[in-house]
Amino acid sequence: MFIDTHFHLNMIEESIDNQVNVIEKSISEGLRTGINIYTSPDALENNKNILPKLNNLGFKTSCGWYPEYSPSQEMMDKLEEVIIKNDVFAIGEIGLEYYRMHKPKNEQIELFELQMELARKLKKPVIIHSRDAFEDTINVLKKYNDVKGIIHCFTGTKEMVRAYLDLGYYISFAGNLTFKNARDLHEAINYVPINKVFFETDSPFLAPVPFRGQKNYPYFVKYTYTFASKLLEMDLDELVFLVKGNWEEFLNHYLHLV
Repeated sequence: MFIDTHFHLNMIEESIDNQVNVIEKSISEGLRTGINIYTSPDALENNKNILPKLNNLGFKTSCGWYPEYSPSQEMMDKLEEVIIKNDVFAIGEIGLEYYRMHKPKNEQIELFELQMELARKLKKPVIIHSRDAFEDTINVLKKYNDVKGIIHCFTGTKEMVRAYLDLGYYISFAGNLTFKNARDLHEAINYVPINKVFFETDSPFLAPVPFRGQKNYPYFVKYTYTFASKLLEMDLDELVFLVKGNWEEFLNHYLHLV
């Protein structure tokens, strides 16, 4: 049974009924659990009716301000309120987006740091978004080195892997791992200790081969697992078992803190 550490149900389907259908279809296709991500508190509140269903099925929820918003204390207060009221497991996805500059770098960094402060306060893991922003991301993570979590949709080199591992983060690989030209990723995954590896879809984005360019779904994560098992020269069932252990350790660490 597969685990998808990053998907956006509200971006896959608008209606709650259709979102439920996606989750039920995913479970029937072998998905065991994972994390449903909201990129703003408003997005979560607009879809909160699905949260009890997800919780009953063993899925976790994460919420944070994506780096397309300007920082303010009012935003932090709203995020904290939504997290507490809805028993949100993690804060994210948060971080820096320098490929598409929705906001200036200084505003992105300030928003990132405010949310890292909140994660520290609430003892929550973080889901980190970093695109073309490695050095600034590392600098922020070092400032909050007691906060840990997952590097979402890792794209980079083995040297970048080392920097994230040194800070205690898990590395999550998405469907782009399956792309033929993703040579840096093919090398990087062999550099990550198996007890620090996760897989994700980032659905509805980044569908893996053989669905590249199409709408992505959480259960497509099994194609990334399968591709990774070949890169790692490992039996697929063994990889599934080991990632399940990573997930259980990740959950247990944070559930014991709160």
